[in-house]
Amino acid sequence: MTEGDLFFNFADLKPDDEGEDTISIIVEDNDAWACMDMTLTKDDDNTCTEPEQLDDPTCSEPNDDLFDGELGGLLNFLFWTDDGDNVLEDDEPIIASGSASTVLDSEIILADSTTNNVGGEAGDPLEGGQTYYIAKAFCFGELTPEPLDQDDANDQVSPANSSGGISCDGTAINNASQSDQLMADISFSAVQSRNNPDFLCGPIPSGSPSPSPTPQACNQADVMLVLDRSGSISPSELTQLKTAAKDFVDSLGLTPAGIHAGKSSFASLATLNHHLTDDPVSLKASIDAMVAGGFTNLKDGIDLARGELANPGDGHDRPDGPSPDKMIIITDGHPNRPLPASTADDQAALSADLARAAGSEIFVVGVGADVDDDYLRDEIADDAAHYYSASDYSGLQTSLENLDICDGE
Repeated sequence: MTEGDLFFNFADLKPDDEGEDTISIIVEDNDAWACMDMTLTKDDDNTCTEPEQLDDPTCSEPNDDLFDGELGGLLNFLFWTDDGDNVLEDDEPIIASGSASTVLDSEIILADSTTNNVGGEAGDPLEGGQTYYIAKAFCFGELTPEPLDQDDANDQVSPANSSGGISCDGTAINNASQSDQLMADISFSAVQSRNNPDFLCGPIPSGSPSPSPTPQACNQADVMLVLDRSGSISPSELTQLKTAAKDFVDSLGLTPAGIHAGKSSFASLATLNHHLTDDPVSLKASIDAMVAGGFTNLKDGIDLARGELANPGDGHDRPDGPSPDKMIIITDGHPNRPLPASTADDQAALSADLARAAGSEIFVVGVGADVDDDYLRDEIADDAAHYYSASDYSGLQTSLENLDICDGE
């Protein structure tokens, strides 16, 4: 492959489109370390068709923003170590997976002095003259690995029909990405291993990684999660949101006398999915039950959470007493409901102010490039210290780990 070649080119994607191809890698004579670098250069709305604007009201092309599209979050990839038969099998490790906006903006280590992702032992280089294989599958929708049995000869699928070992579900895809364009630069590099025994792909870390923060225990608190489930969230992103939210519930350490938590969620309308409780199992089940679709009605999500935290004597939870009220809002979009859409952001900001006036402390996590950080930080969160951002849903868990709901207690 030479500079400027197209590594892959999807000119007309439709929901449920999927495919697979296999990359063969060979170094001629010298054993070598090798790296694969990918840089996302465009995830753009490109144009704004009428069907697209119905599902993506924020589409406003032409503009200078090359990263305001939705395609990167809906197109998913899976890379794995393959034996050359174009099939994901149960003994073949997955190297990278996730949305295009994440996977196509990352580095894959083929082999360096600590890692080998092409079938050798950790720390082994690619041997000169030997062919190695990495397979790549894509799905315009939710991509699920379903590895086949390596020992079953009937599971071998020819390259002409090479979709074995994965499934693709595009039923949740709407028109938000209809005219979007996505591009990435992909390059391979190799360095001879002889006389380079400590070679590492990518920048060399300056020190040991910092451990994840340990959530601070509160004496008592009532915490309402307010979760965005609008149509801009892809199936894979929804899975990441659910995982991060459930892990956050676990980190709270719900107890009868300590922290209680509940959940509202919002799309075109909002629903109170779970009353405040000390039961993490039932709360996490309500998180798992979320389905994405529709517009973004942040106002109603806040209002339902505020009503639950007000504890109107309905017997669903303990009396407020000394337990402070906390609201954790997670969203990847801009309010466009209730109608008129032009005032939806003002209505959500007013609801946030009413919640604060009632005694709630409001934290906000804005996810992705489409959020208005200034609006969420200045109008919805209590202040800048209560606002956190995540580049995409794969980074949401880290943002929630850094969130300290017990600060000052």
